[in-house]
Amino acid sequence: MMLQIEDLCCGYRQKRVLDGVRLEIPSGCFCALMGANGAGKTTLLKSINGILRPQSGRILADGCDVLAMPPRQRARLIGYVPQNAQAGDSGLSVMETVLSGRVPHMRGRLRNEDREIAARVLEEMALEPLAMRTLRQLSGGERQRVFIARAMAQQPRILLLDEPTNNLDMHFRQDVMERMRRMSARQGLTVVTILHDLNLAIAYADQTVLLRDGGVYASGRPEALLNEESTREIFHVRMDFAPHNGVRYAVPHRREEGEV
Repeated sequence: MMLQIEDLCCGYRQKRVLDGVRLEIPSGCFCALMGANGAGKTTLLKSINGILRPQSGRILADGCDVLAMPPRQRARLIGYVPQNAQAGDSGLSVMETVLSGRVPHMRGRLRNEDREIAARVLEEMALEPLAMRTLRQLSGGERQRVFIARAMAQQPRILLLDEPTNNLDMHFRQDVMERMRRMSARQGLTVVTILHDLNLAIAYADQTVLLRDGGVYASGRPEALLNEESTREIFHVRMDFAPHNGVRYAVPHRREEGEV
């Protein structure tokens, strides 16, 4: 499903965070949204999902106005995993949590189809061994995978992920990205994910969008977009890009004393 953002302006009270954002993300694209802290990445995801109402502009999914949809219809279309999603002291099991992702599709009681979908998502996210554990028994990284699975159980056409590799060690960071990339390719799912790791974007994304000062600085293939100049402009760091197996990966410089 193609996602189009037209002249989007959005903010909090008197502070405007996004100013005239124009962006197109093709159907089935795995898009990495990147930028310095405060650039508006989370604000953009919240706007797409209808959590934060824009001051002006439009958000279209295959030409349909997302913000004009009733919340239930939008929840069937868009899955969202917020940054640092919390379970608190929830006594829900992993299976029950993933099943809650079926609520937008339910008309009353759970159906066998809902249970089958939840079981399939648990398998795809390698969460079957944890299915009967409660959320409070899981590590932060395990809970993060459960929240992604809950969003996938919605069977969305667009999936929004706010720093999905938070709290994950190197193994599970790569594991989650591999699984999400495969599901995106297999299901034609449009994924927009906030990432801070340049090399994850280079390795997995079809498209990278760089935000700066409330607007789109640049958008394109990560291997073309991420370079010494753009990382210096966006992140104010010095990076080298070294080739490995035909791909240029980012290698950071140490800051020198007194460097701003």
